Amino acid sequence: MRVAVADVGTNSSHLLIAEALPGDAGGFRVIDTLKDRTRLGECLDTRGELTPEGEERLASALTRFRELAASAGAGDVRVYATSALREAPNGAEVAERVRQRTGLYPAVISGVREGELTYLGVREAVELGPDNVLLDLGGGSLEFVRGAEERAADVLSLPLGAIRMTRAFPEGDGKNAGRDVADAVARQVRELLRPHAGRFAARPGTQFFLSSGTAEAAADAIAQRRGGRPAEAAGGVNGERFTLTELADLLAHVARLRPAQRARVPGLERRGDTILAALSVLHAALDALGAREVTVSEGALREGMLIEELAQVQTFSLALSTRQRSVLATAGRFGVNLSHAGQVAELSRELFDRLLAAGETFPPPARSLLTAAAVLHEAGQIVSQSSHHKHGAYLIRHAGLRGFGPQDIELIAQIARYHRKSLPKPSHPDYVALAPADRALVARLAGILRVADGLDRAHTGLARVDDLRRQGQGWQLRVSGVTPLDLAGVGEKGDLWAREFGPLSVQNAAEAKAT
Repeated sequence: MRVAVADVGTNSSHLLIAEALPGDAGGFRVIDTLKDRTRLGECLDTRGELTPEGEERLASALTRFRELAASAGAGDVRVYATSALREAPNGAEVAERVRQRTGLYPAVISGVREGELTYLGVREAVELGPDNVLLDLGGGSLEFVRGAEERAADVLSLPLGAIRMTRAFPEGDGKNAGRDVADAVARQVRELLRPHAGRFAARPGTQFFLSSGTAEAAADAIAQRRGGRPAEAAGGVNGERFTLTELADLLAHVARLRPAQRARVPGLERRGDTILAALSVLHAALDALGAREVTVSEGALREGMLIEELAQVQTFSLALSTRQRSVLATAGRFGVNLSHAGQVAELSRELFDRLLAAGETFPPPARSLLTAAAVLHEAGQIVSQSSHHKHGAYLIRHAGLRGFGPQDIELIAQIARYHRKSLPKPSHPDYVALAPADRALVARLAGILRVADGLDRAHTGLARVDDLRRQGQGWQLRVSGVTPLDLAGVGEKGDLWAREFGPLSVQNAAEAKAT
C-alpha cells in the first residue's frame, strides 16, 4: 500500500509518498518527496487574508503533488494546512476553491493537533525518553510539545513563527541592527511564553528536541563551525546535538552580518532572509525553558501524518473478518485510498449500529454487506473519476470477492453504486431487477453509506459519530472532528437517508460547545 501526505505551511509545502512495509506495524519506506516554496506568509494582505497570488501558489503546489502521487501509485493525497490558512479570515474559502481546482482539500488543523502529529513524526526519527520537550518552528507559529516515549501529553502553539517574526521586527540600517532585531524578538518570545513556561520547563532528565528547517540548518551550520563535514556529505542532521551556547554563538555571528551576507554562511544558504529571527526565537525559547542541549529531528508533521494514516488502516484491517479482509485486498488491487475507505466503513458501521439501537431493523447480512460496499465504494476511480460509481459497481461484480455468494456480491455492487449521484429509482434496470426486499435493503444501506462518505469528504479521517437519536419524524446526528467540507458533504448526501429513514439534522459538537 502506498500513501501520500502533504503539509501546507507558512513558508513551504511538502509532499511525502511512502509504502507500508509488510509485517512491520507502522513501518514504511519513503518512495518520493517534493518541496514547494509556496511562501504563503508573503501573500497576506493588511487584513491577514490570503491574496489571489497566495491561492495561485497553493493551487499550483497541490496540482504538482497530486500528479506526482498519482504517478507513484498513491492515488490520493491527505493534505493538512497549518498557520497560514488557520489564521487567515478567508482560509476556509480558499481551501474550498483550491479543492475545486485541484481535487485536493487542504484541511486546516489546530496548533494542538499540529503539535501532536509532529511529535509522532519525531518519535519515528529519534529515540525519545520518559520526558521530552519538542519545539517545532514554522513560518507562522512555534509549537511546544511535552510527552513521553509514545505520545504527546501537552501542546501549546504560539504565534512566533520565523516569517511572522521577520515581518514584525524589520531590520534597520544601523551598526547594531541585527542585534537589535534579535533582542526585540527575544523579548517577544519571553513575553508570550512566560505564562506557559512552567508546563515545558526543564526537569531532571528532560530531553529537548527541535524539528524544522531552521533547526536542521542550524545543526548543519554549527557542525561546520566545529570543523565537521556539511550535512549533505554526512547524510543529514537527524539526531545531531548542539548546546545552547553553540546556538548563541551562531546567533551572535549571524546578527553581526548584513542580510545579504547571511545567505553565504555555510549551512544557512537557503534561509538568509529569515534566519536571524528564526534563530532568535529558538534561542530565546530554549533559554527560557532551561534547556542546555538539544537534539534535531528530521521527522516532523508529514511523517506524523503518515504514521497516523498507516495506523488507521492497520487498525481497521485487524478488526475485519477473514472475508472482509479479502474485500480490503480487492480495494488495494483497484488502487482505492484505503485510509478513506476504512474511515467511511467505520462511520457506516457506527451509523448502522446506532440505527439498530434506536429500533431500526435489518436482515442479518446487512452490516457485512454495508462494510464491503463502503470499503469498495471508490473502486471505480481506477477507470475514471467521471461516473466512478457505475464503474465501481461493474468492477465489484467481476472482482471475484471471496466469501460472498452471487446475490451478496450484487447487493454490494448496488449499495456502492448509489454512494453518489442519483438515488435508486424505477428507471434503473439493475435495481428494478432485485426482489422488493433487496431493493429496500440497497436503498437503506446506500443511504447510510452516503452520509458516512459525506462525513469524510475532506479525507482527513477525523470525523466521529458522537450521537444519533430520533427527533420527531427525523433524526439528529451529533458529530465531532469534522471540517466545513465534511458538513457540506453530509448536507448534500443526506437525501437518500431522508427518504428512507426521515430528515437528518447534523450538529457539530465543536460549534455546540462554543455556544
